[in-house]
Amino acid sequence: MIDVGGISHQPSSSMPLIFCHEGLSRQDNPHNDPIVVTTRVVDFDVRWVLLDSGSATDILFESAFLQMGLKEMNLLRTKTTLLGFSGERVQPLGFISLSVSFCDGNGHVISMVNFAVIRAKSGYNVILGRTPLNFFGMVISTPHLCTKFPTSSGVVIIRGDLQQATRCFQISAQLIIDQLDPRESQVVLPQEGVINVLVGGEGSFKIVNISFSMNANQQADVTALLSEYIDVFAWSPEDISEVDRATCEHHLNISADATPIKQKKRVMAGERQSAVEEEVNKLLKAGYIRKV
Repeated sequence: MIDVGGISHQPSSSMPLIFCHEGLSRQDNPHNDPIVVTTRVVDFDVRWVLLDSGSATDILFESAFLQMGLKEMNLLRTKTTLLGFSGERVQPLGFISLSVSFCDGNGHVISMVNFAVIRAKSGYNVILGRTPLNFFGMVISTPHLCTKFPTSSGVVIIRGDLQQATRCFQISAQLIIDQLDPRESQVVLPQEGVINVLVGGEGSFKIVNISFSMNANQQADVTALLSEYIDVFAWSPEDISEVDRATCEHHLNISADATPIKQKKRVMAGERQSAVEEEVNKLLKAGYIRKV
């Protein structure tokens, strides 16, 4: 630890660190929020810093790295691979040593931290792991949403920011949802190798695509089968049988004496408006909805 402002090199280990019941955060509403703080990294006040005693590595995400004006040429390149909780492997862009400091009215401490710079989406800018937390002598209490550590001039208290923690959680949760949504990564391509065949009787022919890979006999058998059961398929919304109203009807729990209020009209782009009108017209034509 670097001596700053008269702080001794080694803080007193006999100084008591006390967490009182009165200091509990949101006593009436227990929480599970992590300790997310703002700290000084080099000459920048960096928000969304997670204090994670479960992490063996100190991580600086690339987005924050670039916002601090740092360049990849400043990184120390290594072949080190980081191993995640579930076994996934991450290759850092490199490592860089930066000064990290914490302060309050009782003291100010600073230390060099060796960060692994990671190219990944995250709700956090920085994750401080066990090495700097132990070096500072930090004792974390998540129920109190704060951390304390001793210095020669007193006990420094760093409180977690509940709004920052909530914001980071929401972003992290959304990233998980985006990863679970296959629409971006699994694009459905048009089916190739099909031929058009006519099925049905005279006056009610329908066009169906079947695989081109079938031989002539297989194509004939499939065509005959489709023609036999042509009435099973719904070729348009009008062909779908109605659902009994008792199955899907519900009533709004509103007062009959209430004054109706017209919902404010939503303004949409011309292309979207046309698409909505087209879908509404389909439902009207099929008899699924009606004007009231």
